Amino acid sequence: MKFLKNKKILEENDFFLLLPNLMEIVSWKPEFKISFDDILFVEDQKNKLLENIKKFSKNQDSHNCFLWGARGMGKSSLIKYVVKKINGEVPSKIKFIEILNYSLKYLPELIYCFKDLDYKFLIFIDDITLDNSQNEFKLFKSILDGSLISDSQNVKFYVTSNLRHLSNKDPIEENIDEITKKENYSNIVSLSDRFGIRLGFFENNKENYLKIVQHYAEINGINLKKEHINKASEWSLEKGNFSGRTAYQFILTLKKN
Repeated sequence: MKFLKNKKILEENDFFLLLPNLMEIVSWKPEFKISFDDILFVEDQKNKLLENIKKFSKNQDSHNCFLWGARGMGKSSLIKYVVKKINGEVPSKIKFIEILNYSLKYLPELIYCFKDLDYKFLIFIDDITLDNSQNEFKLFKSILDGSLISDSQNVKFYVTSNLRHLSNKDPIEENIDEITKKENYSNIVSLSDRFGIRLGFFENNKENYLKIVQHYAEINGINLKKEHINKASEWSLEKGNFSGRTAYQFILTLKKN
């Protein structure tokens, strides 16, 4: 079978990556450095993700999901951790398949490949940005809603982006009339609109950032001193944000010293 040369790997693994040059799906062992509960200050997003993926695993109605917003706030990590959590309760029910941005053209064949298999396939595409004039934009839009394969019962898409509408093209152009501007904007949002669930992730404030630093220090057995707090603040200024990723990276510097 194209892409899936050995179906037995589905029995033995939960996380996979499509290697487009080899035209093959291979197993992957992700490194889970923290737990689901250690991703802080995104409780609403966590609960909605968990509920939606649980429904998917139980053959209940569920949605394709789009996570957008601030970098380093756990968009990609949350999806992986939810799959791990659910598969811990119902072993190997969901198969996590990561597709790289430039491999979107293979989606129809992948869905066809999966259609008769007795698993749930969560197709994950990280940090996606598309120009709405690209063929991939039009293809993905059709696959999500409109195509015969849009109704596949064992495939759902989970996509992340820093952009709210997945497109990097500015809909406001000079020297065009208002109707054309509205049509251009409508075309740009038409892809993100096809996700049943859209979750926004927003910048942390400094107070929450320092709480995350403290939490990560505790689970790593590090006793934070005042000088560490000051350095954590300086670290966030260098990074330009107060994200959970920035907090974790700071803790890694302490572990090495």
